[in-house]
Amino acid sequence: MTVAFTVFAAPTLLQWMLTGTPVLGDFLDVTVYRAGGAALLNGEPLYESDLPALTGAYPFTYPPFAAIVFTPLAFVPTWLCRALVIPAHMILLVTVVREFLRHANAASIRERRRATVAVVALVFLVEPLTWTMWLGQINLLLLAIILFDLVGEHRSAGVSVGIATGIKLTPGLFIVYLVCTRRFGMAARAAGATAATIGLGFLVAPQDSLRYWSGVFADNSRFGATAGQGNLSINGAVARILGGGDLRVLLWLGLAGIAVVVGLALATAVHNRGEVLLGLTLCGLTMTAVSPFSWSHHWVWLGPLTILALLYAPKSVCAVLGVLTFAWPVHIILGLDSHFPVLGISTFPPWHGFEVVYGNAYLITFVGTLIFVSAGWFLRTEPGRQLPRTISRSR
Repeated sequence: MTVAFTVFAAPTLLQWMLTGTPVLGDFLDVTVYRAGGAALLNGEPLYESDLPALTGAYPFTYPPFAAIVFTPLAFVPTWLCRALVIPAHMILLVTVVREFLRHANAASIRERRRATVAVVALVFLVEPLTWTMWLGQINLLLLAIILFDLVGEHRSAGVSVGIATGIKLTPGLFIVYLVCTRRFGMAARAAGATAATIGLGFLVAPQDSLRYWSGVFADNSRFGATAGQGNLSINGAVARILGGGDLRVLLWLGLAGIAVVVGLALATAVHNRGEVLLGLTLCGLTMTAVSPFSWSHHWVWLGPLTILALLYAPKSVCAVLGVLTFAWPVHIILGLDSHFPVLGISTFPPWHGFEVVYGNAYLITFVGTLIFVSAGWFLRTEPGRQLPRTISRSR
């Protein structure tokens, strides 16, 4: 834990020492969640205008059910919400890493504990995870909910995926994944739980629900400019290359459709071979790639990918992931004043047209992962080592 906190503080200290410009996390998004919960309790509309938060007013972009989930935050002082972000995320990260290593069949509990400390210290610096923590985002929590729901052996498996979908729509791709892997019972429970979250939203906040589901949910402009540098999805990449227009929409839908088919096909194939963790990771990466808008912190599934790469992938793959996710020292060396913490290579300034490559680094990583998995390279292991296998009952 101490090592991880030290690693987390290092980029800010180095930035301040070398450039005189401190880069500090303000945990902004958790205050937006708090504002959403407070607005719901006070009978204020969620989507008609921006909600007052830490440093200004920001749109509430989640379904009404998410505001219901966030209502307890309204009873907690803002300073305490922000103070709890790092401890809560540390617990989540340690729990996720431990779960991955548990399914990696460590030789003993003692070895697993030592490995957990080492892997947490490394994965802590994966840029999407770091930014999730700096902002107080919900991404790591949703990852943990999905992970524990779909690798466990419990009768309610699938329900938590439905709840995650009700909080943030993109996890709905995991319901499709459950159908692809023929876990129909789990898929039905997930779909039912999602429907229940929508119904609860209409019961508690009928006007907000009507407004959200009648079009607000599809309004990407509430997140930011589709072609902006912050949109690291396929939609964002296409928009930056082609601009606006119907051709951009058609190309995005076509490429996203291909990504869904290929991503889910590979995830299903590896799941059927018993490589459940890899299947979940592929589905999570696919979900992020095809989303209409994906900020860098949405790519938290690069964390599980990094864990699997550390355990089983060739060193060259680990080197590529290192370049992508540990790019913050270059920001410090170049003296970039980005006003964002520990950003990766995707946020480098334009440079002779190469920003088309490094500005879409996570998408390239996603495509490369699909190629590696389909070719079997990612799964090469040393003699005598086993891949992490978690055999779940068909439901």
